[in-house]
Amino acid sequence: MRIINVMAASLDGKIAGHHLESDRERRDYGFTNKADQDFVRHQLTMADAVVTGADSLRASQGAWQILNHKGRFATWVVLTRAGLDPSLRFWAQGEVDKWIVTPNPDLTIPVAPKNRLIVAPQSDNPAILVAKHLEDAGFERVLLFGGGHVNRMFYDAGLVDELCLTLCPLMLGSSDASSLVTPTLSRPVFFRLESSNKNGDLLFLNYSVHKVPRT
Repeated sequence: MRIINVMAASLDGKIAGHHLESDRERRDYGFTNKADQDFVRHQLTMADAVVTGADSLRASQGAWQILNHKGRFATWVVLTRAGLDPSLRFWAQGEVDKWIVTPNPDLTIPVAPKNRLIVAPQSDNPAILVAKHLEDAGFERVLLFGGGHVNRMFYDAGLVDELCLTLCPLMLGSSDASSLVTPTLSRPVFFRLESSNKNGDLLFLNYSVHKVPRT
């Protein structure tokens, strides 16, 4: 199984101008554009699952429903402490398998055949449990969509194999902006540039993660 972190970031390493900033807002002020959206759609055609945080899902309101090469929608795995609003469009996407991962054993989710609740022990890094469930399900290619807290957990656990980064031609320079990885990593993560592609003022960078065995 490969876990690929797919993100768009500003030149100062920010992935959103403010908390819960929507994809539409980012497009409207020029953070991302059609080329980046098309790139994400292409990644989804090859994905078995998508892992994301609750805030990232709240910002988009729902899953991207794009059929993969197996003719199915990717399973969406959402990490959350407080749960998701029952009115969120996500719950109405009946064809999408939804895994909700939480440390809260009392959390409830809408009852539906495709909804699954996974309780992760609060003392552990939930990324490790998520990866085990994904592997047990036979998934081969998993996209990590952030945000920064979720990215940090997966990098800290040494689970990310690849970073597909769209470098966007702006600096946000705001204390409210969200970072690609929320501090603090337990140790640095090193990357190897595998390819780069320019599209207008966007730069698409593909890195492999240089994995160092933990001692």
